[in-house]
Amino acid sequence: MRISKARVDENRQKAIDAGLALFSEKGFEGVAVAELMHKAGLTHGGFYNHFDSKAELEGLALAKAFGLALDNLDRIAALEGEQREAALRRYVTRYLSPEARAASGARCPMVAFAADVRRESADVQERYGEGLCGYIDRLAASMGEADATARRTAAIDLLSSLVGALTLARSVARTNLALSDEILATVRSRVLGLKARAEAIT
Repeated sequence: MRISKARVDENRQKAIDAGLALFSEKGFEGVAVAELMHKAGLTHGGFYNHFDSKAELEGLALAKAFGLALDNLDRIAALEGEQREAALRRYVTRYLSPEARAASGARCPMVAFAADVRRESADVQERYGEGLCGYIDRLAASMGEADATARRTAAIDLLSSLVGALTLARSVARTNLALSDEILATVRSRVLGLKARAEAIT
């Protein structure tokens, strides 16, 4: 019995969502097709009805991860003045929170995939690179009224600090929680403190 195009599209999206959840938690190589189709509630044999390869699904999962992240940054960039500054502070605080550290799969595409993606296919690496460029562009748009070069520099500096801190905090959370807390608190304080000083100067 043939299923409708709407159901086909729904099943395809379920597989992408399942892939994103599992890849974020276990990495690309740590997930088998059978496992992700089981998580999606679909049959193993149906995978190739939706995707040409696992690499294709990896690329689509990356696109979804970055799409969700960019939507959040777009909402921040659309604000003005003090509202935008407050939203960016909330973004930093949430990013470097115990909840973000404890998530089984990293919510940030860079934390989840940066270490893995260089071992993947050229297409997957290209999809990741496009997402990262978009993320930096959107973050730069949230960085205030400075010129474009200064905003981009500030965005790269901020993103590098956040990704590095969260990655390190997650890496020792089970064995040295005090150090993990210290990493989050130190970088959060530095980033928010620098922003406060910059605002006072301007």
